[in-house]
Amino acid sequence: MITQFPDPILSQKTQDVKKITRATHALIARLWKTLEKQEGVGLAAPQIGKPVNIAVVHFEPSKEQLEKDPGLKPIPKTVLINPKIIWKSKDTTIEKEGCLSVPHLEADVPRAKKIHVEYLDESGKKQKIKARGFFSRVLQHEIDHLHGKKIIDYQ
Repeated sequence: MITQFPDPILSQKTQDVKKITRATHALIARLWKTLEKQEGVGLAAPQIGKPVNIAVVHFEPSKEQLEKDPGLKPIPKTVLINPKIIWKSKDTTIEKEGCLSVPHLEADVPRAKKIHVEYLDESGKKQKIKARGFFSRVLQHEIDHLHGKKIIDYQ
């Protein structure tokens, strides 16, 4: 089940993962299972009631979405543990965003067009992503959740 606004956990900063354990892997599996039941592209641990610094993202554009936006790229299944935005472009864009934790609401949210993110993968190996466009927006949205920030905080 998705934690809904105004649950206070959605406004709290999460705790970093110090060690990747069986419990960490169980939480990641639960995030994937929950996301698969939704029409979302990402999910952060606070959205399932866990104040832990973990998020998952994945997106496969449909035929209809590609017809509307031929430049839309898939987002590979990615687990982000303790993600940090280490660089963002000064160039921004404002777009409407929805959120599984704030249903029936969209907000205009400004985001950097390009970002670089460092994180640990589920085996504990340090990784880096350079993201642009929709992928950049999705990562920023999920990282916001890990810092206790919601789309309604942008209104």
